[in-house]
Amino acid sequence: MEYIALAFALLLALLIALGQAILNDILGERKSDPLEDYPYECGVPLYDKEARGTFKQGYYLLGLLLILFDIEAAYLFPWAVVFKEIGLYGLIEVIVFVGILALGFIYAWRKGALNWEL
Repeated sequence: MEYIALAFALLLALLIALGQAILNDILGERKSDPLEDYPYECGVPLYDKEARGTFKQGYYLLGLLLILFDIEAAYLFPWAVVFKEIGLYGLIEVIVFVGILALGFIYAWRKGALNWEL
C-alpha cells in the first residue's frame, strides 16, 4: 500500500514535467538568433572553432580551486552533526582545518589565481 502512494507521486511528477515541456513547445516563442548558437566558455568567445582547440590555463586553475574550496564543506557537515559529542577538542580541530583552508585561499588570492584575466 505504501508503494502505491510513491508510484502515484512519481507518476504525477512525470506528468507535470511532460506537461510543462509540451506547453513550452506549444506556447513558447520561436525566435532564432545566430549569437545564441555561438559557443562560449565563461562568457569569453572561443579562439579556435575546432573541438580540439586550446583553452586558457586559468580555466583549469579556477576549476581546481573551485573543487578544493567546495569540497571542504563536505567535511564540515559530519563535524556539525556530532558537534555536541566531540566537544572542545572537535572545535579546535575544525578551527585548525578551516584555518589551513583560509591560508590556502589567501595564498591563491595573492598569487592572482582568482583573477579572470589569467
